[in-house]
Order: sequence, then C-alpha cells, then structure tokens
Amino acid sequence: MRTLLAAVSLFGALCCASVLIYARSGTSDAYHSGRSASSTEHAASVPAPKIACGNGSKSVFYGIAGHLEHRGVYRMSDYDLQISQLRDLGVTMYAQDVSSEESAHRVADFARAAAKQCIGVLALVTPFEPEKRANEQETFERGYALGKTAGRLLKGLVTYYQVGNEYDNWTILGSDRSGEHPQDYDNAMFMKARGSILGLIKGIRETNPDAKILLTSFSWLHYGFTDMLYAGTQPDGTHGHPIPHWDITAWHWYSNMGSITAAGDKKVNVLERLRDSYGKPIWITEYGVRPTHADPAGYLIGKDALKGFVSLAKTYNIQNVTLYELYDDQRYGGDGNYGVIHDDGKTRKSRFNTVRDFIKANPMP
Repeated sequence: MRTLLAAVSLFGALCCASVLIYARSGTSDAYHSGRSASSTEHAASVPAPKIACGNGSKSVFYGIAGHLEHRGVYRMSDYDLQISQLRDLGVTMYAQDVSSEESAHRVADFARAAAKQCIGVLALVTPFEPEKRANEQETFERGYALGKTAGRLLKGLVTYYQVGNEYDNWTILGSDRSGEHPQDYDNAMFMKARGSILGLIKGIRETNPDAKILLTSFSWLHYGFTDMLYAGTQPDGTHGHPIPHWDITAWHWYSNMGSITAAGDKKVNVLERLRDSYGKPIWITEYGVRPTHADPAGYLIGKDALKGFVSLAKTYNIQNVTLYELYDDQRYGGDGNYGVIHDDGKTRKSRFNTVRDFIKANPMP
C-alpha cells in the first residue's frame, strides 16, 4: 500500500548468470522454462475455496486488511476485539503482513485464536526493503529464508500466502509509465524483485507444501511485470529466465483508478486481461477508497468496488476481495486513514455499517 500511493500519483543482462546462480543454490524446482499455460487458458472450474468453521466451512470471499506487526492501534486492540469486529463486519479473511520471524509468530498466535471464530488469515510475506539489496541472488536468499520461516510457523494455520507486496511500484521507471510494457521497468530492479519472489515461493513450499501462493500484488495496468514473470523474460528483452509458479493472481484497486473493467484512456478490462493471460483465479487483495473521496461509503459498495466485484466474480473467477483496512493508522505512522474504524480501535465509521449491510445482503459462495 505504501508504494502504491506514489506509483499511482498519475495512475499510475545477467540472464544466464541468474539461471546458473539458482542452479548452484539447488533451486531449480522453484522455476521452469517456457510459459506455464496458453494465453487463452482459463482457470479450471473448481468449487470456491473455503475455510473450516466448526463442523462446516465458510467462504473466503470477503476480507479486510490489518497490520498486527505494526505498533499503534493494532497493538492497542487485543485479538478478541479485532475478531469480534471482523465477525460483525461479516468478513472471514484477515490479511496480515509477515516480514520477520517475530511477526510470523504474532500472526500464528492470532490465527489460532481467529480459527475458533471462523476467521482465516491471508499472510502477506514480504522481506524488508528488497529493493535495497545488492542483487538478485541476495533477494532470493532473503526471500527463501523468510519463506521457510513463514511456512514453518504458519503451517496448519494459514493456507494462503502472498509473496511480496507491490513490487511493481519500485521497479517501474516512473509515474509516466503505464506499466503495460516490459520496457516500463528497470532491469536491475526487476531482477531483484524476481529473486525475492522465487525465494519466497521456494521457502514457503519447502516447509508448507499445501500452501496456496498468491503472486506479489500489482495494481493499475502493471501487468507488464506479470507478463515477464509468466514468460521468463525481463526488461532488457532477454529470455529463458526463471519462472515462478503461482496459484492465484493478486491485484490492487483504489478509488482514483476508476473502473477495473474500463481503465485508463484505452478502457482496458483489467480483470479480463488477468484471466485470459494467466488462467488463474483472481484475488483483489486490496481495494479501497482514498481518504479525500467525497462519498467513501458509497464508493465501497458501488459499481467500481463491492457491487462490481460481486457481479463479476463468476465471470472472472474472483475468489476474494480484501478491503483496505480495518483501522485508521495515519496517527501511528501508517498509510493513512483508510479504516472502517477510527484509530482508537473502537469508534466505527458510517462506512462500517454500509459495508456490513452489503455483505449481509450479498452472501458469496
């Protein structure tokens, strides 16, 4: 989320060496050569995913993001309070950052408590500042170490793992680039991002083979990045690079971006592009309304957010939509006042009730 703000202000050669490095590190099973599916292959028709709930199960469609690893309101509010607020809102998934062993323990503790109340967790596993590492090999190693830790500590508690967060926004060459094309990205930065993704996936799957992997979330028209990962290419035009295997395509969408099915001057249907290009289910792991929006509650249940996602879910295999976020956190150094609850952790905004009522009226499988 933090990097997204800068990236959308306007909406915003080492190929052989990298392959050899991964091979020497014993990571060849983390990638393969060539495209993993045809460009027109759609995700197979399978039952909507569920989480366990007592003797039954519940849908994972509605979620919300939080930041247990941050200080401030998320530490002031105990787990029982947060779980009760999630249940009142009607969501069943709580997205949480995991950037260290300490935060993995914290998320594991929460997941144990939440499971008893039919709340699941989406782990957003992201190493600290991969863009500042020396090269692709270092980001791979750091990603691998964190992935192993997260997979080990969260095994049996968390099924869904997003590997990285908005890596497109620190690899893109500027806010004047649409992000649709490989040349929109810095080659060296893209390689660092790829290394981190490959390392995270390998580490998580090594310690938690049943994990479902969401590719690092992108936003706006930044599928040029995803295209390169999917094809084993990079911005310098070279081919034959490691290709990550992922299970679910993750995307972010905010109120200043307009319609996700008619985005930008070209009126791009982003959901159609993602479905047809990668053939995987789609999770909107952040959707939200900018704090300056005139009608935040109306936006959140409108055609460009919840109403639209629900109506399009079957067409584009949208399995989850995660609202950003539970609490306002600007006062504590967070992203801003995007919450459905004020930063005292208790006082609900009117949008809380609006979203709650929408979810109640629109149950999803």
